[in-house]
Amino acid sequence: MNIEKVLEKIYELKITGISDDTRYLNPGDLFVCLKGKNFNGKDFVIDATHKGAKAILSETKIPTATIPVILTSNIRKNFDQLLAKYYDYPFREIRMIGITGTDGKTTTASLIEHLLNLKYKCAYIGTNGIRYNLQSEKSSYTTLPLCLLMKVLRKLANQNIRYLAMEVSSEGLVNNRLESIEFDVAVFTNLSHEHLDTHKTMDNYFQAKLKLFEKLDKKGLALANGDCPYSYKINHPNLVTFGIDNVCDYQAINIRRQVKYTVFDLKTPNMIYKDLKVNVKEKYNIYNILAAITVSLHFQVPMKLIYKALLDLPKIEGRLELLTTTEDFSVYVDFAHTPNALYNVLTSLKEYNRPLKVVIGSAGGKDKSKRPLMGEIATNIADYVYFTSEDPRYEDPKQIISELIKTTKKTNYEIIIDRKEAIKKAIFDANKDDIIIITGKGNDNYFEIDNKIYQYSDISEVIKNLELRKKGS
Repeated sequence: MNIEKVLEKIYELKITGISDDTRYLNPGDLFVCLKGKNFNGKDFVIDATHKGAKAILSETKIPTATIPVILTSNIRKNFDQLLAKYYDYPFREIRMIGITGTDGKTTTASLIEHLLNLKYKCAYIGTNGIRYNLQSEKSSYTTLPLCLLMKVLRKLANQNIRYLAMEVSSEGLVNNRLESIEFDVAVFTNLSHEHLDTHKTMDNYFQAKLKLFEKLDKKGLALANGDCPYSYKINHPNLVTFGIDNVCDYQAINIRRQVKYTVFDLKTPNMIYKDLKVNVKEKYNIYNILAAITVSLHFQVPMKLIYKALLDLPKIEGRLELLTTTEDFSVYVDFAHTPNALYNVLTSLKEYNRPLKVVIGSAGGKDKSKRPLMGEIATNIADYVYFTSEDPRYEDPKQIISELIKTTKKTNYEIIIDRKEAIKKAIFDANKDDIIIITGKGNDNYFEIDNKIYQYSDISEVIKNLELRKKGS
């Protein structure tokens, strides 16, 4: 592709944006015909035209086109450079902070956003959408496709956003969603069993995560969880570690748990900050907080502001979210869908010494090897388990559940295929002091079955059934 010639034509036609997917195409955009594994952009030319595309970029002629067609060769080879030049390298106007790892990306990115906003204007992009300047937008991606990401980055830069905390998934990295993007900070939260359907081995999975650090400036900050052994395989001149159990550059020590807070001292390379008080109790969340504090100190957020902000950290939507208010039992929803995340959240709740019940499934079309592990974790830690369906997609939910219970040795469970019925039964069966947690979907607003997507929410189902129980239905 001759980028300069394509740009010349784009400017001549007064194109206002570039899109390679009609789902986020705006009127006035250039529609790019890319060929993927399961689609060909040429098949969507009519749809793009109806949605207001001003022109088409294609490698071949399109006789049916009713709008101008810009012809060029090998679009994919230099597509990232075309986007970067057209949008005038917006990532160079923003301090880019990428967060990768199996678990904790959403919470860590959200906490970084929260702390950096104490001094700067910081945005967030990830599983929970796009947030900036007190505005929020929904998104169906953890890591936005490159074309959409570049468009969003330009919008953020134009609104004087100078910091961005962004979740970076391994699939986003291997699928080249971050080509040409440069980062100032890369955070590695941890690595545990997940996505082996895609990566096949843990080493391949880790190598995918490492791609983020390849995009990190040599003077940038490489921040890694020092309690995860994979962290020490990261090769970067500015590798900094955070942790609890091992000696790290930034380490939480002298941890004390109070009724509503956790208090700890923070050891840094230069000094020890005493008595940081945070409004969370879970150990795994302390890791997320350590990462956020370290990034904030790196960008010179005053420690006195951080101290105050830790007292009232925002609850992350869909992450151990408590939905009960006046009931004598508790109901949480949580996004935990990996063995490690499930273990962490269940062991944390088990510390309350109250009966623990879990509603759990496993998504179809994803890593099957984790299913028996999750079934064992659920039945071994929880007092009772409701196995149910969770986005089976094209798989048989009965088969998925049979894989979940394949190696369980306990019989403290029942199977209720219909997720709505499983949630209803868990709530109506609840006794005084019970803790119920519905895992896997968190704040998702959809359910996917037979390759069709329906509107659905665990949170809405919980709230509805709590009301029905109050009414005695």
